Amino acid sequence: MPSTFEDQREPDPQPPVVQDEEAPVAARVGWDQAKISRIENAWMRVTVGEVMELCEVYGLNAERRSALVQLAREARTAGWWEPYRDVVKEGFSDYLAFEAEADTYYGFHNHLVPGIFQTPDYARAILQSIPYARSPEDADRIAEVRLARQTRLDASHGSRSLQVWHVLDEGALRRIVGGPSVMHEQLVRLAEISQLPNVSLQVIPFGAGTHSALDGPFTLLGFDDYPDVLYVEHFGGCQYYEQPAELKRASVAFEHLRSSAFNTVDSAAFVRQIAHEMGMTTRGVSQ
Repeated sequence: MPSTFEDQREPDPQPPVVQDEEAPVAARVGWDQAKISRIENAWMRVTVGEVMELCEVYGLNAERRSALVQLAREARTAGWWEPYRDVVKEGFSDYLAFEAEADTYYGFHNHLVPGIFQTPDYARAILQSIPYARSPEDADRIAEVRLARQTRLDASHGSRSLQVWHVLDEGALRRIVGGPSVMHEQLVRLAEISQLPNVSLQVIPFGAGTHSALDGPFTLLGFDDYPDVLYVEHFGGCQYYEQPAELKRASVAFEHLRSSAFNTVDSAAFVRQIAHEMGMTTRGVSQ
């Protein structure tokens, strides 16, 4: 993905090693060294505000600052998600940029079906259930974002299809979102997605007891050409982790989750079983 600090040169063929001289810059702007390295070597887009911070640190003159700020504005318009920046939560546009470039996706959710698997009606039901509810128009636009993300699941994209391994807690399948009909449709869709050649889905049943991620969902995005990124959502927003120790903890936790879950074949059958039960409930309601 292009960076304002490319300065009209091609990105290095391999992710750069963070140099010692970057440490003072990272400390002055409150970022970690990995982020500085990504920006300076064209691996990550930056916001206009971040460009201004860096210009201040590097002591650039007004003319150079103006040119870089303009480049930042132009670079931010490149992603398909940019028109939705006003409706997605703060920081999530950066996640969408990472996900668009990722080669692998390892995720866990314990309460809801993740956005990359959601049907439009399921997504709208979640958004409309929030106390500070979105307008119907904004809910529709956020649902569009979630559908657009699903194009990476399409194996016909060849080398650009995303390799996905997701673990779901049974609670995400049992929680009725939007009513039985909406939930039934979502479960049917989830069962279909689980059969895609680039998607592996596992379910942790209630009977498995405790596991390594009871405190919440996380997503670990992997890249062939530069360091992985751990993304964690919380009530106040989201957070990114890139340090090796943090990535290692997430990887170990994910392997523990996989070992606690049904295998992919049994998980798909389990999703279909719950979908069938939900379908029976739907028919009962309609009679």
